[in-house]
Amino acid sequence: MGGSCFAAFGGMQYLALLRYLQKNRRLVQNFNHFSEIILSNEKSFEGLCNYLRDEEPLFYKLLMTRKSEFDHEAEEISLQARLGVQFTYPGEKLYPTSFLHMPGAPLIFSFRGHPAWIHGRSIAVVGSRDASQLSHLWMEECFSEFLQAEQAVVVSGGARGIDQIAHRLALRNQSPTIVTLPSGLGAIYPSSLTAWQNPVVDGGGCFVSEYGFRQPMQKYFFHDRNRLIAGLGVLTLLVEARRRSGSMLTAQLTLQLGKNVLVIPGHPSEGSHLGNLDLLAEGATVVRDAQDLCTYFRGELNLLPSASPMDSRGC
Repeated sequence: MGGSCFAAFGGMQYLALLRYLQKNRRLVQNFNHFSEIILSNEKSFEGLCNYLRDEEPLFYKLLMTRKSEFDHEAEEISLQARLGVQFTYPGEKLYPTSFLHMPGAPLIFSFRGHPAWIHGRSIAVVGSRDASQLSHLWMEECFSEFLQAEQAVVVSGGARGIDQIAHRLALRNQSPTIVTLPSGLGAIYPSSLTAWQNPVVDGGGCFVSEYGFRQPMQKYFFHDRNRLIAGLGVLTLLVEARRRSGSMLTAQLTLQLGKNVLVIPGHPSEGSHLGNLDLLAEGATVVRDAQDLCTYFRGELNLLPSASPMDSRGC
């Protein structure tokens, strides 16, 4: 069997199958092995169907009984493409090279705007939703100075607090920003970010999602969102975090990817900074000001194979 028994919607079959697989990955017996094959080889729709038939017969049988669901995925992707939503996947030129060796990398994700990650100058920024005034001031002063010097691409999760401060400062300082969602592009979470779409896109950035267009936020999507943030940045800046928080999870995911985590120190009596102090005790890199941030960011860029010559302005 090949793709002949599936409806074709403008060449969207392969994308629809990747989306269907990603959505139902818990039903694929050996999903890790399967994703490694996809990440290392550009596959055709026919080739992917044949692989599933031979290596995942139970999933393949399920897929055959749910043809209408697959056709719906293809229709949805075709509609989104007509609305200006773009898709990327392993083997496609815009797929982030940093994802190719990332465990659990998405088989496909969509974005609205510009693929700012291709510049290779991305910094992931995470922190508390209820950040202290001192963290606000540090971002306004030091992070702004860093952006003015480096014009880095800012990657964060769009949540209130540090995430939105980072996105806002990027826009103010003419730096592209990538908003990584725990929901679909047509069900933006939090809903207040809907008004940010035009400024983000006009500023050279984008909104990113690995879910269906109308998929509402689910709590367990935040882990997925955090791994994308860690994967897209050349390093992660942790501004303020409690011990049990999504920010700490992103920092740990960054370390697992072999990337550096930069941490702003805090006082031991402040519970909102205990995650920062734990990471520093474990060997994370302390950041005091814009000069430190510029130095470490440039150092990471110099380690990249395609790093461009450093701009010596500002910091």
